[in-house]
Amino acid sequence: MNRGGGCLLALALGSSPGWAADLSPQDFAFGLPVVTTKDAAVYRFELPLEVYRGTARDDLGDVRLFNAQAEAVPYSLLRPSAPSQTHAASTELPMIPLRGNSRAILNGARLVPESPGSAPGAGIANTAAGQYVLDGRGLDTAVAALQVNWPPTTVDYSGRVKIEASDDLESWQTLVAAAPAANLHANGQALIENRIGFSPTKAKFWRLSWIGPPPRFELTSVLAQPANDPAQSVHASLDVEGASSATEADADLFDLGAHLPVSRVNVILPETNTVNTIELSSRRAPGDPWRTVTQAGFYRLKTAEGEQQNAAVDILIDRDRYWRARILRGGGLPRTALRLHLEWVPNEVTFLARGRPPFLLAYGNSAVSGAEVDLAQVPADVEIAPAGVGKVRTLGGAGRLNPPPVSAPHGRLGLWIALSLSAFLLGWVVFRVLRAD
Repeated sequence: MNRGGGCLLALALGSSPGWAADLSPQDFAFGLPVVTTKDAAVYRFELPLEVYRGTARDDLGDVRLFNAQAEAVPYSLLRPSAPSQTHAASTELPMIPLRGNSRAILNGARLVPESPGSAPGAGIANTAAGQYVLDGRGLDTAVAALQVNWPPTTVDYSGRVKIEASDDLESWQTLVAAAPAANLHANGQALIENRIGFSPTKAKFWRLSWIGPPPRFELTSVLAQPANDPAQSVHASLDVEGASSATEADADLFDLGAHLPVSRVNVILPETNTVNTIELSSRRAPGDPWRTVTQAGFYRLKTAEGEQQNAAVDILIDRDRYWRARILRGGGLPRTALRLHLEWVPNEVTFLARGRPPFLLAYGNSAVSGAEVDLAQVPADVEIAPAGVGKVRTLGGAGRLNPPPVSAPHGRLGLWIALSLSAFLLGWVVFRVLRAD
């Protein structure tokens, strides 16, 4: 290891004494070899699904890093942060509806529509708007979503919309290729899907294009929602098949087999042309009470442009293993089980390259607690090299996940009897000595 790595290790040890617990890789259930491709003092990698499935603690306190000499290596975990509960106010963007083959141009500082070969807007007044160009020059922050609004009494619609961004009205960057949009009414319920989220982006102009025939209504406004935090996009996912509940006729149950930091969830309906309002709940253990996570509308429709389905729903980070879906409105459970689609931002492990490689991520021990160090003192100009992980290895075996045996009551009773007897004998000796005097 280079001198810089040694200095970083000294910083870490100085800030967190006692980090190197007396443990070896065999004290953990499983392990993943850490794959590095370059020499560095600090490495970082994402935790794969296997770690969430093989740890006993939902806070990942039973994770450790070891070097080739089976010595503990200083590490820290970067956990996804909970969504902010305070949101900056959205901004309504000036918009220009485009009909037929018209396009938007700048007339001085003003955005106006132009139809090639004719006066602006000539002959196309009754044509439905297939696109909208939005003026974002008044924004001073990145945008994380657009909310499109239409009249509350408009006709039903289900389709997809494309979102692009530009700084010159000529070159356009696609942010969302086909986001679902819906205005549906069924079984006395309304299902409105009008928010299109994307990675935080700053641009002067935005373009919204309907895919396929545009709806038979005009947008009344488009709101730009600012990005509170340019956080890492969700990019890990898991689909879980539901099972019928033995006690609730209107519910499907799901066992994720892992404590995942879920931040987005969707319900995949098994039958097309279905609209349901579904309540999702979760709990940490089978005996715990259910806790409501969200209640939302979900749909799956077959249209001339293809199958339409709602987007995933954002939730506060939830690490529970067991989930329940209850259909509140929409005709009861279908004949085939529901599927639960979950998304999360994986935790990242940052560690100091102490000792000789290869390094090993060991995990799964119900008897240990967290041993992370504070790596905040690592200088900002020190490169953090990317690393990866190999295939799962069995170390101490799955038995390490079982809780340690509880001391037998008779063992404690015996200890108290021995202590009481010792105290009695000591008192008797003192009594004899005092009498002898």
